[in-house]
Amino acid sequence: MHYDVVVVHYHEVGLKGRNRHFFERALTKNITRAIEGTGFLKVRERPGRVIISLAEEHAIDPLLSALGRVFGVSNFAPAVHVDAELGPITEAALELARSATFGTFAVRARKGNTSFEMSSQQVNEIVGKAICDQTGAGVNLDRPDWTCHIEIVADHAYLYFDRRFGPGGLPLGVSGKVMALLSGGIDSPVAAWEVAKRGASCELIHFHGQPYSDPSSVRQASQLAAHLERWLGQNRLWMIPFGDIQREIVTAAPQELRVVLYRRFMMRIAESLAEREGCQALVTGESLGQVASQTLQNIAVIDRTVERLPVLRPLIGRDKVEIVELARTIGTYEISITPHQDCCVLFTPKHVTTHASFEQLAEAESALDVDGLVEKGVANAELAWRPEK
Repeated sequence: MHYDVVVVHYHEVGLKGRNRHFFERALTKNITRAIEGTGFLKVRERPGRVIISLAEEHAIDPLLSALGRVFGVSNFAPAVHVDAELGPITEAALELARSATFGTFAVRARKGNTSFEMSSQQVNEIVGKAICDQTGAGVNLDRPDWTCHIEIVADHAYLYFDRRFGPGGLPLGVSGKVMALLSGGIDSPVAAWEVAKRGASCELIHFHGQPYSDPSSVRQASQLAAHLERWLGQNRLWMIPFGDIQREIVTAAPQELRVVLYRRFMMRIAESLAEREGCQALVTGESLGQVASQTLQNIAVIDRTVERLPVLRPLIGRDKVEIVELARTIGTYEISITPHQDCCVLFTPKHVTTHASFEQLAEAESALDVDGLVEKGVANAELAWRPEK
């Protein structure tokens, strides 16, 4: 079966009222960028959908795979398009039917922005009878083995049956830019993916323990950034050497406060770098109560260090099973479970407080040059990974 177009549908984008065209243009731009090099001819907006014209005799699988990672896409399907006339529509439907094997079927036509005179139900009945006569298959409108979709828009009709689902959400970039903290573990790349699904472009920031740890977390974060680029587009990864800052904390603070203090300094550095790079929020992969530093009390005292930007925690209400399932879906899980030396386990005590008080932390930090350490962290930030142009 030779397909000459791909029909792309969106859902949430179509609900944006007066701003709808802004979201549609962003989606079209993102689709065009995502499928670059896959052999398409043109991407154009049609009422309620996006149509991708295909080159003849070109492999379609890479294009479909790329579409499945474009935020804002609800579903899509390789299709044939014909003039909006009953004869060509029926012939195209019969050709689609000949390419499939099924015992029962349904025809589902819909019209939009067209002068085509027949109703959708009339098209269903006429095309359905033709398919039934050709194949001998029975009609089942509730649970058919095969469904022929017909969309009549303006002076064209688009026919398809192999509908696939995209990630949904909003087009990347329509919600501003964020700085997402990226460890080498399971949660943080999923958090970045979740906020990108809401239309936010992401800068990534990774804290490593060198020179007091091996480079494994740096390699892992780079691998995660490279994989996430397929979803997040033009994301960049910043590396922050954190080992010397941790050493300063260890010499001045009680053992049980170390992990919370690490997080407070990470957030300060991340906020400063985020502002420098034009980001409007921070994103973390914390899930309430999952580990000692993620109790409500500890989250509250960590957040008090962030003075100018909101902190987004898209995983705050998810359990580990849900997060792992999503990590598998987006392809980061196998990378994340590779053993690596995370900086947060560097100089970690046996017991970590689950209820750090602001007064305790303020006293511990009074022995530290807080501003100087934050400035040092930002100054040593290295742009370690960026996608190829």
